Amino acid sequence: MPRSDYNAPVRSVWRPVIDRLAPYDAGKPLEALARELGVDRLVRLSANENPVGASPRVVEAIAREASRAHLYPDGGSTRLREALGERLGVAADQIVVGNGADELLSLVAWAAIDPGDEVVVPQPSFEPYTTVVELAGGRVVPSPLAGYETDVDGMRRLVTPRTKAVVVCSPHNPAGTIVRRGPLLALLDALAADPPLVVLDEAYRDFCDDPDYPDGVALLARYPRLVVLRTFSKIAGLAGLRVGYAIGAPETMDRLNRVRAPYNVNRLGQVAAVAALEDRDHWERTRRVVLEERAFLSRELARRGFTFPPSQANFLLVKIADAAEARQRLLRAGLVVRDGALVGFPGHLRISVGTRDVNERLLATI
Repeated sequence: MPRSDYNAPVRSVWRPVIDRLAPYDAGKPLEALARELGVDRLVRLSANENPVGASPRVVEAIAREASRAHLYPDGGSTRLREALGERLGVAADQIVVGNGADELLSLVAWAAIDPGDEVVVPQPSFEPYTTVVELAGGRVVPSPLAGYETDVDGMRRLVTPRTKAVVVCSPHNPAGTIVRRGPLLALLDALAADPPLVVLDEAYRDFCDDPDYPDGVALLARYPRLVVLRTFSKIAGLAGLRVGYAIGAPETMDRLNRVRAPYNVNRLGQVAAVAALEDRDHWERTRRVVLEERAFLSRELARRGFTFPPSQANFLLVKIADAAEARQRLLRAGLVVRDGALVGFPGHLRISVGTRDVNERLLATI
């Protein structure tokens, strides 16, 4: 047998960057948590899920397609991209569909970011913005919020010749605030001479009712390096199927397609998303319920003395002195909310907007 050399150095197989990344904490499965707490049913208000649920037409489409689950899906999500293009008024080749917006962020990083490139990211914000940059070997340049608001001027001042991309999240997760039309155009115009990519994440746009909220897709013709991200997880209630999409210039989408896996969006997700687009009534009903219940929850929380930034999303970021204790109290009552400390806002709870009965339970407990 060969002699072992106990003094040989240990081979390192993992990239050093992995040690700096914390796994995303999605929490325990609801069923396991309910058993642990000894409660019959938990309502999750921690993941900003659709309180109404998916359209019945979506459920029917999934059932019809289930017998074909043994077949690979359309590698280009052709029918879905055509339906989206018709809805948005853009060509199908301006759209790339992904396994949730999270994958689309990875595609942008793989296609654009070289080691040492800088990416300006609002801080705090959605954690995957930072993760994909670090995995690509880029350098995150954090742009602190101004209170709960995105500091657009501050972001612009951080842009250098090394900046490959700027990330704008509007409505912001987890604050719920928006970047209004004037400041967004000012940022895009200021970068216009030789712009980096501007990734505009509009995951929660369908819950906005502020008339000064800009439509990112309408800006694409004027700003060719703008990339708009949207999702079916929130308004369409397809969080369990993971379908998101990017809209941008054909050249940009071509680059994303070059790094995209060939069958990245599953068959059931594609047909479900098409069915969701076709059921405009359910889409509007979801929006109406969220806007009504957000107003109700905001009014009643304010009446009880709680403070929070005005939200344009389907959640509220509530400041509360005893956040940890309040979170546990809500948990014992069968309501799961997000600890603000985990998303950059200690002393806060991020609470998804629920249906009226759920919101009343929350108010009675908090």
